[in-house]
Amino acid sequence: MVNINSFQRHLKAENKNPATIRTYIDAATGFDEYLRLNGYALDLADIKAENVELFITDQLERHAPATAANRYRSLQSFIKWAVAEGEIDQSDDPFRNLKSPNVPEKHVRIVPEDELKRLLKSCAGTGFLERRDIAILRIFITSGARRSEVANLRISVDDPLVNDLDLDMGVARIMGKGARERMIPLDPKTVMALDRYLRARAKHNMSRLPWLWLGKKGRLTVDGIRQMVERRCEQAGIPKIHVHQLRHSFAHDWLNSEGNESDLMRLAGWRSSRRWSGAMPLLLQRNERSQRLA
Repeated sequence: MVNINSFQRHLKAENKNPATIRTYIDAATGFDEYLRLNGYALDLADIKAENVELFITDQLERHAPATAANRYRSLQSFIKWAVAEGEIDQSDDPFRNLKSPNVPEKHVRIVPEDELKRLLKSCAGTGFLERRDIAILRIFITSGARRSEVANLRISVDDPLVNDLDLDMGVARIMGKGARERMIPLDPKTVMALDRYLRARAKHNMSRLPWLWLGKKGRLTVDGIRQMVERRCEQAGIPKIHVHQLRHSFAHDWLNSEGNESDLMRLAGWRSSRRWSGAMPLLLQRNERSQRLA
């Protein structure tokens, strides 16, 4: 299939998230490799439903059902583009009568309040790393934001279009999936943690960088945040926590405190009842549990 590069250009023109582009291209490339290795036709117009079924069966044998389902949806997007571009006749769409692999419901562990307190306590101190890490953790715990959303926060004293923080208003502007901006509220303790971090950040030798979170060698990346959370869990003596768990714990606590589900969807950036999106009307609402955390 020689059209994968064209598909990638299309995704970039639509301003898709880089991670989403990689996922779509990886699926299309994997399908192409599967066809080649198994001696099937390589032209898009020759792809049949059974080719897709065999590829997904192969993925199910190699990976978890959720991964196979993700590859299915990504490949479906590629074929949908090919149909729209006239590379495949609509009547020959191999996905017309196919169904995505069934994905068993996976339970996400809700992090208990005592573990969250121990996690935050592991950041006690006045050093740069302590002030940075507690500010990051508090944003995750009290906003339900995604790891990439928090990692991509920017700071600028001079340019409000670049600056994503307004501590006086108690809000942060984050970029969600599909390049959709939303505002998230910052509770007073999180504002205080961020204020302390910004004072420490101003003394960093790379404070000129536009990214809010800094490490020893420059910007703190998405993977760097993952490593930080794992390190703090180890120091706190609690089970390893994934940031995704903090997101679900936030949602659980919101609903358990009789918060409105539609407000939660807007606040957390979910677009359906299962993937809860954040707006200004919510800025005065505070997560009760966040106020109890030291």
